[in-house]
Amino acid sequence: MSETAKSVVVVVSLLVGLPAGLLLVRDRVNKARWRRRNPPEKLVADRKAREERLLRPDWAFYERQLQRPAPAALRELYADRALVTAQDLDYSEEEWISTFEPLDEQGLLDTRPWLGFEAVAIATTGFGDPVYLRPGASEADTVYVTHHDGGDTEVFAESVAAMVERLRKVNGGGRNVE
Repeated sequence: MSETAKSVVVVVSLLVGLPAGLLLVRDRVNKARWRRRNPPEKLVADRKAREERLLRPDWAFYERQLQRPAPAALRELYADRALVTAQDLDYSEEEWISTFEPLDEQGLLDTRPWLGFEAVAIATTGFGDPVYLRPGASEADTVYVTHHDGGDTEVFAESVAAMVERLRKVNGGGRNVE
């Protein structure tokens, strides 16, 4: 191999290998920091605390925010431990429910600047978009989703009952969910 070719190989190796090596080291350091800050006991405790919040909705707070009684189908959903604690539930070909959200004051989203009101998400899609009911005494129980990447809002389901029915149908009635 000529000296020029060897020089090119060394330069290319440095230009590719050095940044790749630095990124690999940075990634390992970040993972080690994360593991140190989040030992398994903490992760288990955090998950249990979130599940406790999820299984104990603050209906008085939620109804104050909603400005009307909570739909019966929503109460039934949050009473279904298997379904409400499940994750990554299929909904349609484009959407899925990543998680359901606790219905309490801590779950209040500061959405006034882009929705015009503060929302309490009942779920989050796989893309991290909030799924919610609009507040107001005269509002229907239509379920909406607002996409964070464009801010557009669309109907997720005609009602909470329709959403729950679809989730159960598509996901085997909630029996095969984690």
